[in-house]
Amino acid sequence: MALFFDRIYTQTKYFYMKIRTNRNPVAKATFKALGAEGHVSEIEEVKGLMEDGTVEGGETVYSRIYPLDQNQVTKSVLDTQHSLFLTSMIMRNDFYEKLTPEVQAVLKEAAIKAGRKERETTIQDGEEAKEKLKAEGVTIHELTPEEKAEFIEKTKVVYEQFKDTFTPGLIDKMKKA
Repeated sequence: MALFFDRIYTQTKYFYMKIRTNRNPVAKATFKALGAEGHVSEIEEVKGLMEDGTVEGGETVYSRIYPLDQNQVTKSVLDTQHSLFLTSMIMRNDFYEKLTPEVQAVLKEAAIKAGRKERETTIQDGEEAKEKLKAEGVTIHELTPEEKAEFIEKTKVVYEQFKDTFTPGLIDKMKKA
């Protein structure tokens, strides 16, 4: 995940502004910890919100910038890599429990394969979009080691805030990644 701005920014000090974020409470808490004023909206609204001045930047992903025409308002990207979109597959538990163990195993294997393929495709699409943005003159700033350390330090409170929300041990695994 990255932040896309309507003007050129090349340092994390520009978090202190109004940023579009999603409805996820972890995302909202992350931007609050960084000092940004979050504006909750859908990712499809980033372009319009930047055009009308509601936000100065938006949390989004490279793979969606061209399909959603966000490139038309993007002058710079602060490539924070602060989050990862995941593919979720949802099924009612009462239905799932009625399936035979064999069918459950087939569904699980198919879901894992589909998720991995989707992730691979999304990464490739994102890399292509990033290169295209560079070719079009968009400034892309990747965090320096010092900026990354500052980002991590400022967002430690988010891990603590949500430690009881997730599967036991998951946050510790994320910290080590």
